[in-house]
Amino acid sequence: MSKIKILFIVSEFYQAGTQRFTYEIDRAINKKLFEVEILSLLPLNKNIHFKDHYFPLHQELGTKISFLSDVNVLLKPMLFQRIKRKLFSASLPNENRQMRDFFDQFDCISVMGEYNFKEIERYLKVENRKKVFIHIQNSRFQKLDLYSSFDKNEKYHFVSGFDNNQIKWELAEFKDYTHTHYNLSLKFENSFIKSEYKVSENPKIGIFTRLTYTKPLTPFLETFKIVQSKIPGVELHLFGAGDPEKEGVLECVQNLNLISHVVFRGHQENLIKTAVMDDLDLVWLHGYHGLPGGLAGFDIATAKIPQLFWNFGAAPNTLYHTFFPMFEGFEDFGNQSIFYLNNPSEAQKLVNFQFEYINENYNIKNTIHIIERLYEVLVKNSPI
Repeated sequence: MSKIKILFIVSEFYQAGTQRFTYEIDRAINKKLFEVEILSLLPLNKNIHFKDHYFPLHQELGTKISFLSDVNVLLKPMLFQRIKRKLFSASLPNENRQMRDFFDQFDCISVMGEYNFKEIERYLKVENRKKVFIHIQNSRFQKLDLYSSFDKNEKYHFVSGFDNNQIKWELAEFKDYTHTHYNLSLKFENSFIKSEYKVSENPKIGIFTRLTYTKPLTPFLETFKIVQSKIPGVELHLFGAGDPEKEGVLECVQNLNLISHVVFRGHQENLIKTAVMDDLDLVWLHGYHGLPGGLAGFDIATAKIPQLFWNFGAAPNTLYHTFFPMFEGFEDFGNQSIFYLNNPSEAQKLVNFQFEYINENYNIKNTIHIIERLYEVLVKNSPI
C-alpha cells in the first residue's frame, strides 16, 4: 500500500509556536503510513534575530524540504505560443503552472498557521483546495483582522484547539466551514523539573513570549505593580526576543515605576532549562478563549512550575479550566499570584494538577491519531 503524501506549509524554521507544532507532528506521525514533505515560504537565514532551529531537526527525521523560491519558477510563453495568441487569441499557459502542479503531488496539504494561507491560495487548483487543512495558530483577540484575506464565501477546513463555542466566535465571519478540534501537542521528554517550592523575599515571576504587539504585555505589567506593592522584592523576568524600547514595553515599565524590578532577558534557546535553573517561582502566560496561548505553557507544566494566565477575551459561555487559572482583572490576577508566592504547598498542588492534565490531554503520543485519521479520511473521501 502506498503511503499518504502530506505537505506541511510553514513560513520559516525559527523557534516559535507554529514551527514547534509542525516539528512535533512530523516526529510523531507514523512514517510507515505517511510520507511528509515541507514547503517553506521563506528561504533559510531570512530572519536576522533567529536561527533556523527546526530545519536540521526535520532533516534528521528524513523529511524532504522545499522552498517557495525554488518551486515557484514562472513559466514564460514560447515563441509559437505568443504567435498563436496574436493570430488566434489563444490563451497563454499559466505562468504559475509549475507551482500549481507542485500541489498535485500531495494527498493532503496542511497550512501551518492561518496567516500562511494567503501566500499559497492563488496557486491552488479547485481540486487541490479540497485537500487543504488550515491550522489556526492565533486568535482574533490578538489581531481583529486576522482573517481579512480570506474569502468568507468559500468553504475551508480549519483545525484548532478551540472547542465548539470558541470556534463559533473565532470564525463568526465565515458562512460555511468544517472544523476539527486538535490540541497543540508535544512529546514529553523534559529532564528539567522544579523540585523546591518555598516562600522567598525576592521571588521571581517569569514571562516567556516574543516582544511584539500581537502579544500584549501591559496587563501583566499592571498586575505586577499590584504584586510588587505587597512583595517589594519581587522580580519580573521577561524572556523573549524583541526590542523592549521599540515595542513600547520599556516605556510602560518606566511609567509604572518598575524599572528596578523588571529584567529583560532576551531569547532563550532552552525555555525549560532556563525556567528551572533560574528557579522561577511563578510563570505568567497569555491565554485566549480561556485556553493557554501556546506550547510554552505546556512546556512549563512539564517543568512543574506554577503558571497563571491573563485571558485575552473569551467566547460566550466559555468555561475556564480549574487547572489553568485565567484572569481578566488586575486585582484578581495580582492577588492570586501573591497567594501562590506565599503558599508553596498550594503552588505545588497546582503544578501537580497542571502536569497531569497536560500529560493526559496534550502528550502527542496520545493525540497524534487524530491528525492521522484526518488525513486518512480525506484520502478515502469519507465524511469526517
